[in-house]
Amino acid sequence: MDAMPAKNFARYGFMDHTLSFPSGALSRSLRVFFICLLLSALTSHAEPVKTDLSIQKIHEKALRKEPIRVVFFGGSLTWGANASNPQTTSYRGLMMRWLQDQYPGTPFIFHDAAIGGTGSQLGLFRMERDVLSQKPDLVFLDFTVNDGFDDTDLQPLATYERIVRELLARNIMVVPVFMMFKWHAEKPDAPLPARMLAHLKLMEAYNLPYADTLATVWAAVKKGAKPEDLWPFDGAHPGDGGYQLFFEAVRDRFEKGTTESEVVLIPEETVYPDLYPKFTRRVLVDHPLPEGWTREKTYRTSLWFDGMSSRWMGDVACAPATNKPGALEVEFEGSMVGIFGERNGLAPAIKVWVDDVLIKDPKADAGVDTWAMDTSKFSAPKKGSGNLFGWTLLAKDLADGKHILRIEPQWEGANPDAELRIESVCSAGR
Repeated sequence: MDAMPAKNFARYGFMDHTLSFPSGALSRSLRVFFICLLLSALTSHAEPVKTDLSIQKIHEKALRKEPIRVVFFGGSLTWGANASNPQTTSYRGLMMRWLQDQYPGTPFIFHDAAIGGTGSQLGLFRMERDVLSQKPDLVFLDFTVNDGFDDTDLQPLATYERIVRELLARNIMVVPVFMMFKWHAEKPDAPLPARMLAHLKLMEAYNLPYADTLATVWAAVKKGAKPEDLWPFDGAHPGDGGYQLFFEAVRDRFEKGTTESEVVLIPEETVYPDLYPKFTRRVLVDHPLPEGWTREKTYRTSLWFDGMSSRWMGDVACAPATNKPGALEVEFEGSMVGIFGERNGLAPAIKVWVDDVLIKDPKADAGVDTWAMDTSKFSAPKKGSGNLFGWTLLAKDLADGKHILRIEPQWEGANPDAELRIESVCSAGR
């Protein structure tokens, strides 16, 4: 028999205790009995924790006309990019209206926690401010496409599952919504994308009801709907017709759940490696700043509404080109680290070190040591234009433990109005 981990002994009350028995024939029988009992306990698999969470419980609460707080947590498809009015014709807007119509007189409080172009890696660090602070009863969870719908990268699976576990552990009902892009609609008989298959495994383990937009859109395409009509603007974000189908997928799953009595489970162990049980968002202005760095308010204009940084963060630590301050050093703990802040067309590039090892941007050209922090590809580099939040994952495969992050603005060749603006250093690990 393999050696049992210490935590298993602790779980059953045997940590730091010595088992002793009296001598004699009876004691030998007792020893055998207790040893068999111990082995049985140590080799058995603990059952998942049965929660009191279900769509049916939300339904019953709504029928009693009790207040219900709902958060939509995700990316641009949750926000409703390319909808004629994201507040009303996106899936989110349509679902809000449907819930109000379905339960007249029930006080619903809705909160939009969707940022375009972001996935669960940033979502893990946004959860406290943008979701838990709202004290939700129900969270519609996105991120399936932004975590790399056709990818098999392990890290986003770990952050996605950690978000699910954190919400469920706080007695918050979660309904994942599997989104899609135009190119998935064009192949209605294609195998399911890798990320969706991985998330389906999670749904089974947690007994979570989920909404599948692929099934709804594929059914519509097979009946004659044209992907180019559903996605008339770009391949990622549908128009109102596509969002109508997204809404129908979510609505139908919610309605089905109102008649189901099965509740959500929380497995004792995570389905995928639990890489990030500890996560920290270190807000820089809450600590002393290096010389030349200042505390500044966030921008109040942005390239698009769900990218307005003032909605997602507080004051930022700012390094202005006017006095060219030096590097920022921050100690963090974990195996993954990123920075969350603001950028525009004038933001300077940065160099990054972890424990004095230069970290290069994997998307940069060969031989380029800097990380581009600007929005030039979206708008002209002009003061006040192209303001947007900035999330940059710097490293995700570090050795777990304490590290020193060093960020150095590159002032050579920078615009005189350039500013490096960072709100927080986000790190996670075991």
